Amino acid sequence: MSEIVFLSNTNIQIAVGSSSGNDVKVSKLYSAPLPEGAVLNGVVMDPDVVIEAVKEVWRINKIPKTEVTLIINSPQLRGNRIDAPLMPDKKTTEFVTRETADAEYGRFQNPVTGWYLIGKNNKQKTQKVIYEIAEREFVNKYVEIFDKAGLKLKSIHNGVHLATEFFAKAATGKTVIYMILDGNSLVTIFFAEGQYYYDSTSRVFSQPGTPEFAREIYASISSIRQFISAQRLNETVKDVLFAGISQISITKLANDILNIDSEIDISVANPPAGTVLSAGPDAFPYYVYPISGLRKIDERLSILKAAKQTKESSSNLGVLKKFIIPAVGIFVIVGIAFSILSGVRASKKAELKELRDYINNPEVIAQVAEYDAMYENMSDIGSIQGGTDLLHEYIATYPMPDSSINRRILDAAAVHDVDVEFNTYSAATGVFRITASSAIVDDINMFIADLMSMDVFYNVDYTGYTLSQDGEFWQINVVCTLSERQEASGASGEVN
Repeated sequence: MSEIVFLSNTNIQIAVGSSSGNDVKVSKLYSAPLPEGAVLNGVVMDPDVVIEAVKEVWRINKIPKTEVTLIINSPQLRGNRIDAPLMPDKKTTEFVTRETADAEYGRFQNPVTGWYLIGKNNKQKTQKVIYEIAEREFVNKYVEIFDKAGLKLKSIHNGVHLATEFFAKAATGKTVIYMILDGNSLVTIFFAEGQYYYDSTSRVFSQPGTPEFAREIYASISSIRQFISAQRLNETVKDVLFAGISQISITKLANDILNIDSEIDISVANPPAGTVLSAGPDAFPYYVYPISGLRKIDERLSILKAAKQTKESSSNLGVLKKFIIPAVGIFVIVGIAFSILSGVRASKKAELKELRDYINNPEVIAQVAEYDAMYENMSDIGSIQGGTDLLHEYIATYPMPDSSINRRILDAAAVHDVDVEFNTYSAATGVFRITASSAIVDDINMFIADLMSMDVFYNVDYTGYTLSQDGEFWQINVVCTLSERQEASGASGEVN
């Protein structure tokens, strides 16, 4: 039996069960509240409160303490899937370490990385793996918390990637969106013809069951459609499977979405084939993350094992240094002392006298003073020149709106029969604000996708759709951030 713990901002969820291949058998499900502010986006803010909460839920429910795996969704525990050559685990670990060093450069100061296998292609001699990376201090804090709670962690994993792999079998051959709501955090996972393409995490501000909530969900669906258009996929997304809210809320959401777009079908996410819950399938949508953690994965190097190996290597190196360095140092010191005392004592005295005479020479002292003054002056000039060059670069590359950019926006709008109104432009931020409107929502989606593909924009964002009072057309506010201009080669210091 295994015990899977999922920590959210507000709850502790536990699934107890076992797995065989892709099949999962869930024996027990438990849930307990976490005091507000104890955990924030997977980061422990109050360790003592978390320790007591974990101890209490284990004590009350008499849960086994043998095989505990922790699942969290946090920016501090990042994961990604990559393709790697088919090779032994040790070589794969080295490959993953190099890949994460490039992909996650600057995000982590003292990282620890683990990985697990999700597929092989023997014909192409490649393998697909998911790596997980976190700060060593972040991992060690959780180990310490569970140790103090009387539990020994077996592993730590990112919940979104486990849920994605858990749903992958059910999504075989299908184009479908899975949505998982945990508090106000919405995870969206997109499969096209059974192939994973995309996942994202966003914040939801409205309460389930309200029209505002439906509009936020529809905005997330629209972003997937834009992704499909940008990727030139010949797919139409219709099916949305939702988890994390009640059946009543899902029914209300489905009806509200139908009023916006009749082609979208929203229904409750059911457990994949081979998943058996002793409490019945109705409990599944509320425990997606801990249940997905029960599924057996081909873990080759866990984050905890990687952290332990690094710690042991550092410890062994410290022992070697403790004994070897002093011995070597003694021999070196004795040899140097012997050489100095027996061979060069007299010559060093003569050299010392010669050096003192040179240092105290008035002409040499005057030359040194002149050099110091010249060096300081050159440093000041270099700083001024560097600032001038940097200013020129800023001016030459600063975003500059002109009629050509307006024309590109209008041309893109004309292709899709979309009306555009230019609202504001901020020179301080390089941001255009426009309003796009059309009688057909998909025309606006394709127009926005075209804007996103333009190199003149660094970023294109938008808010939710609104329907005009007469019900004849849709409107959306679009925010376009200009890209910096490319400075022409060989340009002079003038800015046109």
